[in-house]
Amino acid sequence: MDLHHALAVRAAGELAARDDVLAVLIGGSVARREHRPTSDVDLLVVTAEQTSLPVSRRTVRDGLLVEWIARTEAAWLARFDRARTSWLFAFLEGEVVHDSGPAERLAARARAVLETYRTSVEARQNLASLLWHGQAKLDRAAESGDVREQGFWSSICVETVVDALYAIHDVPRTAGSRRMAHLRMVPLTEHEEDLLDALLTAPARERFQALRHLMAHLRSALGEPDLELP
Repeated sequence: MDLHHALAVRAAGELAARDDVLAVLIGGSVARREHRPTSDVDLLVVTAEQTSLPVSRRTVRDGLLVEWIARTEAAWLARFDRARTSWLFAFLEGEVVHDSGPAERLAARARAVLETYRTSVEARQNLASLLWHGQAKLDRAAESGDVREQGFWSSICVETVVDALYAIHDVPRTAGSRRMAHLRMVPLTEHEEDLLDALLTAPARERFQALRHLMAHLRSALGEPDLELP
């Protein structure tokens, strides 16, 4: 057992010893076994309705940052079905250290939400509008032939492209840097995988060409934009 995981188990055990703590899970990169020497340790805590435990706390232990988030089962559940939710994925991939029942129920609910989730019409229109407005900028960059400008737009558009890939496959969009961590939950086609790999790793001109192909594909899959949106 490495230092991060050992510390996570120890900290989780200390929390689990409290009468007002119903479940504790290891989350984040430590649960996924993707942590690095500088990674922090994340814990998910399910509390009773009556608790004196703060919602969150950060401490430094053995030279590592340890953070836990504590909520009731109902409060965690309310955070699953949102336009952007990292917590749904956290309970899907979390490692249970202690559970009197709610961790199992929350994981089951997270799986059900993931299986039945459908991207809303509004979300599709919002993304389609962003891509529509960006198309003219890409066309100008293509006409100019300026490789630096093409590389710039390839970088700028990555976030929207990844969000759109989540959307067309009816997977809840996750927040912030977790987009890439949870992209494995998205059933990308081989063609989408190839284009995304090129967008993220190829030289500037190839990245730009991959972006243009992805944009065309995503605009078609998302449907008509709402051009009244700002």
